[in-house]
Amino acid sequence: MTSQTDTPAETPETDGSDGQTAGAPGGSGRRSGPAMRSWRSLFRDILALAGPYWRSRDRWKAIGWTVALVILTIGQVSVPVALNVWSERLFDALEQRAFPMFMTLIGALLVIIGGNVMIVAVHLRTKRRLQVAWRGWLSRRLLDEWMAAGRHYQATLIEGEHDNPDGRIAEDIRIATEYAVDLAHSLLYAVLILISFTQILWTLSGSPEITLFGVDLYLPGHLVWVALIYATIGTSVAFFLGRPLVRAVNRRQTDEANFRFGLVHARENSLAIAVLHGEPDERRRLNLLFRGVSRAWDRQTGALTNIFFFTASWSVLSQVFPVLIAAPRYISGAITLGGLMQTAQAFQQMIAALSWPIDNLSKVAEWRASVERVLGLHDAMLALSRRNMVSEGPTIALRRTSDPVFGFSRLQVLEPDGTLVIAPFDGQISAGQKMLITGDPAMVNKLFKVVARLWPWGSGRLDLPQREDLFFMPQRPYLPIGDLRAVVCYPMPPEHYGDEQIVAVLKRVGLEDLIPSLEAEATWENVLPVGDQQRLGFARLLLTQPRWICLQDATDGLIPEDEHAMLRILQRDFASAGILIMGRPVPFDGGFDRILTISRVNSHAEVAETPVVQTVPFGQ
Repeated sequence: MTSQTDTPAETPETDGSDGQTAGAPGGSGRRSGPAMRSWRSLFRDILALAGPYWRSRDRWKAIGWTVALVILTIGQVSVPVALNVWSERLFDALEQRAFPMFMTLIGALLVIIGGNVMIVAVHLRTKRRLQVAWRGWLSRRLLDEWMAAGRHYQATLIEGEHDNPDGRIAEDIRIATEYAVDLAHSLLYAVLILISFTQILWTLSGSPEITLFGVDLYLPGHLVWVALIYATIGTSVAFFLGRPLVRAVNRRQTDEANFRFGLVHARENSLAIAVLHGEPDERRRLNLLFRGVSRAWDRQTGALTNIFFFTASWSVLSQVFPVLIAAPRYISGAITLGGLMQTAQAFQQMIAALSWPIDNLSKVAEWRASVERVLGLHDAMLALSRRNMVSEGPTIALRRTSDPVFGFSRLQVLEPDGTLVIAPFDGQISAGQKMLITGDPAMVNKLFKVVARLWPWGSGRLDLPQREDLFFMPQRPYLPIGDLRAVVCYPMPPEHYGDEQIVAVLKRVGLEDLIPSLEAEATWENVLPVGDQQRLGFARLLLTQPRWICLQDATDGLIPEDEHAMLRILQRDFASAGILIMGRPVPFDGGFDRILTISRVNSHAEVAETPVVQTVPFGQ
């Protein structure tokens, strides 16, 4: 007999119950605030996650767009440099009342405007292509990590900063990629402006000998040093005032995501809320979530107010300060009016470039918060894939065997902290046999997750035939949003099956009324009653034709006659399949080959084999 052994995907800690952790949706409890990475760690981690886009199969497009953006940014910088020279000549022409020169400069201005329009238009299109392509690549990477090997479910069981994965993938990836391109472009633009106008301002500074408070100093390019000191003071004050902003933005994004999740959850459970008249409690809960949003908004407003108090006064001063600095040289006759205006504009451009941190502080804060949330989800998926969370404790192994058997071998189920849940037990069936596992519903549910390889904590092993997997039929089949044909064929694509196959299986399970609606799109879980949803599960079973089947209360929404009809399909069409029924007993004609009953004993549960009793065929 040949076999191969591996370990199921692991899930980290839960709150001790069989389900999600308490707190924010997605498995992460509420916290006063997430721990933030250092800037160095942040850049290292996001480059490791998102940087490989430039080495992907789309790398030549990515590299081409990036190079084009750099070239176009250089073109953008040439416009203010040209305008600076143009301004000097314009004001000199006005001072000299040189009308022919004035008209020539008007023509030159039209050329500059035309060039700027072309550069800006091409730059915008190129930048947006890069942004959406990068976002798409990173979204696919995170989706591949999240929607694989049950991690999307396992993530709901573990602690960590990865709540609301839908919002992180849909919104935070958008911000992380779009803002990264925007910030990188504006930073490159600022650096190029700084280089260009530093040279211009250095030349315009004139004589290196200056007099300050009656003291003669030798200071080449003194206007450059004044601009550097001025900008350094502004940047330092802005950074000091803006330190609380990053955490405030992160907290607000988390609370906004929790509020959206609460609204979606209420919508998806609207029928249960309506029949229980639970609207007052839902309003209270949603209002409580919104109060969190409001508090986060107020914290962000307070952080922004501190910054705006400074930037509002600083921006006004920055408009007149360059003229005040250059005016003494104009008054003394050292420079012309054109030289004064050129100096003032060069000073303003240099200060604007040096003020990049001030101007982009709020955007950087929002970008950092979104990057933290994207990395939080990635870290959780990485931990699950590497099985870090359970590597120090015992895990349940999966053995693939060449024999046509399914079974449990000294299987013991534990909580993540090592607490015993189900004591060791054995059980096995061969192809063509049926096993019932019944008893305590919570323990049966947990064992179902073990069989589905979503719960790795424990010891012993699961035995499965080589190259074959169980076909799982949970209590409520998953119905994706889309047309009914795709719903019936799930998880295979609709084109995998022919129309004749789909129509035939719908007739077999008593859903012939749905055949005219195969092309209709709807949220089918809200349209179809529970019984019809479970019939769809049997339609998928007929399409798939598996050799091993596991059902968990997959017929509890059907009336007895319809339930028996579905079980007849199991017995007639899958007589050679191994069938595992988990949950309440069902009326199988001829009974089961093995029955395992789970009962609570003190703080844990034990599994005992019940003598098999042949049942009377249904209806007799």
